Amino acid sequence: MKLSMFVCYAAGIATFWSGSAGAASRFEVTFYGWPDNDPPGNAISDPVIHQGAGGTGTSDDPITVAVRQGRFQPGTRMYLPALRKYLIVEDTCASCESDQIDIWMESDGRFDEQVIACEEAWTPDGPLEVEIDPPQGRPVSTTPFFDKNSGRCNR
Repeated sequence: MKLSMFVCYAAGIATFWSGSAGAASRFEVTFYGWPDNDPPGNAISDPVIHQGAGGTGTSDDPITVAVRQGRFQPGTRMYLPALRKYLIVEDTCASCESDQIDIWMESDGRFDEQVIACEEAWTPDGPLEVEIDPPQGRPVSTTPFFDKNSGRCNR
């Protein structure tokens, strides 16, 4: 499946579809799940709306994202047009660079090898456009990256 972004640039600010836009930046995007969280599990360092890493990708239930300590405040919301997912900063990533975000992949301790393979399958080759503090109403896909009940990667 090829993912497309619909982005227009005007004065350095990206506008997506309709409505006012947040600030846009490009980030390396990686994924993490239960087996490669530190420690393994769904624990997060800065809970805002989730008690453990999670989310469906909607504006009301954004997916937990980890960033380098101090890069963004906990609770910062993001939108990835290429993945059609809203995200929220609720975790830190010790190994992340300042231009990297690490997105939670729904998992629960089963299918660890499949989770790692799915993380690799979803990780893009280059940076993606990320909208910081986006408005509600962007197109979303609530299909999880990984089906934790079947062990299937939805790539």
